Amino acid sequence: MTALFSVLHVCTGNICRSPMSERILDGMTGEDVFNHGAGISSFHEGENMQANAMDELESRGYDPDGHRARHLTRAHVEASDLILAATTGHLEFIAERYPDAVAKTFLVRTFGRMAADLADSLPDGDIAVRGKALVAAAEDRRADYDEINLSDPWGMQRAVYGQIAEQLEEALRPVALALESRL
Repeated sequence: MTALFSVLHVCTGNICRSPMSERILDGMTGEDVFNHGAGISSFHEGENMQANAMDELESRGYDPDGHRARHLTRAHVEASDLILAATTGHLEFIAERYPDAVAKTFLVRTFGRMAADLADSLPDGDIAVRGKALVAAAEDRRADYDEINLSDPWGMQRAVYGQIAEQLEEALRPVALALESRL
């Protein structure tokens, strides 16, 4: 049996960007990658994701059902091998509250570029081995990459959610390829 690799997707309220990121990567990877999400704010805790986010995911073939917003906790952070944040503000929040997690926390759009560049250098092995090697290599090369934020579509028109979904697919496809080396 292959070991699991856990990816935590983080944004502000866990109702737009992080659930979209979670569901997109989940749709691109198999059962050996556990995707989950949380928000740095508890304001929307327990709510479903935004309707435009759900509609956009469904139109692209991803499953939007069953989401409930969660507030980020230490348990979420500690249970994750990789943390993908939407903005530098989210990175700073995590660094301030969970400094031990900085080495495994990246901007989702930046990490996608890193994964594309580093995939060929990863060792053979299961997803956990490849994933942990990817995170370590990305941490070593962090300074070589520009920080690219993911804009907040909350309250915007559906077309903006479409742009966010495209940016997430572009960023997460190389991550899935690097982890699974089969897509």
